[in-house]
Amino acid sequence: MATPATVATLLAKRIFHTGTKTLFALAGATYAPLLMAFEDAGGKIIGGRHESGTVGAADGYARRTGKLGFALIIAEQGLANALTAILTASQAGTPMVVIATRFPDGWIEPSASLTVDLHEFTVSSIKFSRTVPSPERVDEYFQAACKAAMEGTPGPALLIVPMDMINKVVQEPSMVAIRPSSLPIAEPTQIASAVAAIAKAARPIAIVDEGCVWGGGDAAEAGLNALAALGIPVLGSSLGRGLVAEREPCGYPWPYAQLAASLADVVIVVGAKMTMWFGYGKAPRFNANARFIHIDSRAEAIGRNVPVHIPIVAHPGRTIAAIARKLGEDDFRHDSQWLVDGLAARKAKLASFLSREEASIHQIEIGAALDATLPEDRMIVCDGADILNFTLGRLRIHRPRSYADHQPYGAMGMGLPLAIGFAAGEAEMASDNGTSPIPTTYVTGDGSVGFFLAELDTMRRANLFIIAIVSNDSMWGTEYHGQKVVYGRTSNTELGQSDYAAVARAFGCSGQTVSDRAALVPAIEAALAHKGPSLVDVIVDPNGGAVRKTDPLLSMIIFEEVAKKSS
Repeated sequence: MATPATVATLLAKRIFHTGTKTLFALAGATYAPLLMAFEDAGGKIIGGRHESGTVGAADGYARRTGKLGFALIIAEQGLANALTAILTASQAGTPMVVIATRFPDGWIEPSASLTVDLHEFTVSSIKFSRTVPSPERVDEYFQAACKAAMEGTPGPALLIVPMDMINKVVQEPSMVAIRPSSLPIAEPTQIASAVAAIAKAARPIAIVDEGCVWGGGDAAEAGLNALAALGIPVLGSSLGRGLVAEREPCGYPWPYAQLAASLADVVIVVGAKMTMWFGYGKAPRFNANARFIHIDSRAEAIGRNVPVHIPIVAHPGRTIAAIARKLGEDDFRHDSQWLVDGLAARKAKLASFLSREEASIHQIEIGAALDATLPEDRMIVCDGADILNFTLGRLRIHRPRSYADHQPYGAMGMGLPLAIGFAAGEAEMASDNGTSPIPTTYVTGDGSVGFFLAELDTMRRANLFIIAIVSNDSMWGTEYHGQKVVYGRTSNTELGQSDYAAVARAFGCSGQTVSDRAALVPAIEAALAHKGPSLVDVIVDPNGGAVRKTDPLLSMIIFEEVAKKSS
């Protein structure tokens, strides 16, 4: 039976009913009743300092928890500010709903240069962008926004609510569970074809990305680990990292292992799009004669830029599990030493930086120190350019939903909002399970940390267990070294020696500065012991990034085709 409720109360109950217990918002008078109703329902509000910081945190929350992320902003100036985070979530395929309040219809100026709803700003990059036309239809529009965010290729949805609706009383209908439809397992003939192709392969690999996480469920993790146990290396990218623990000989991050991808003769793609980050699936990143098996719940992802020999539109988790099970029944076993050998030169080159005689800290040492110090179930969010590249080379992920960075969209600075969302989602799950939250480690550069520096205040006010590690070379490092190589001079690349530990302390976080190699691990250990918001400002060698421009063995992020390995 329908019961009376305000629009604010109805929306708060609907958000809470999705399973989401943490809402991200800026302080906003126009939707204050919604915030209060959500708190009254038992939810938590985390207040951000910028709209992209707020929406980006909802993105990170969704990636960590697997739930819908929700963010509240205002439409007028706020939606324009939020576009960076909306595009980041859209490119990453994160299911989330942005609720924006705006002026009442009676306030809209007839000669305004822009529509007050600003749907034209988002229509090309968002799955659903609508204004609720009347209070009586708010539940219908909310359900449609959630459905759009979750179904097919997940992504952000925008729901705009005129501010004069918030306190209107409507009839609250019975709650209906919002569940995206799921594809069935692949046909037996498709599974048989994939098994036959893999069985004939001399050097098979599997590549997984975010589509495997959102569309594959627990079955994806089980199936991929079964593949790895049979000797098929699994290379994870973005949110797909950690589905298989990143340990030799069969678990790797794709950015690190891609240098040897051209050796594979069969490539099993699960939930990934063959975009620029995968060299479009073409030579020389891959062998021109390699056979592709592509399993995805999204038909549009298959055959993107590269022909696929065995295309399978089906539930990726159950399908890859069935393939692994059949291979096991057929006594398939493979030796993945070929990939270990193919990456030996890269591994040795990276390791050589850990025995340098120079007193300065190289960026590679940050990832190595974190890898040695953080717990097995570490959560990592990365940002920046040079530091992201070197961290990808040395830091490994061993659990699902434990890694994020600003790719594929690549908007620098988005790492900090994502880390806030990760930590908030982890805090919520830990509270539900009666456990202590796992720390979120945010690794960034001194350039990228500056974009959303005020969000340090957000993580302090929310008391989130985040350890921010800033690689500080006093410059836009990748630009500086790139200009030096190409032009022999630099322009507009100097940042100066800012004290980010002092900034963190000013916002109420713990802050340390490290310039001595021997002090790096103790500083990380101290941050872990703090169990709250902290920042470690690591003063690194300003010339450390130069090697990335000249040695392909040290380049994990590739914007052009793979160059020949250096000697």
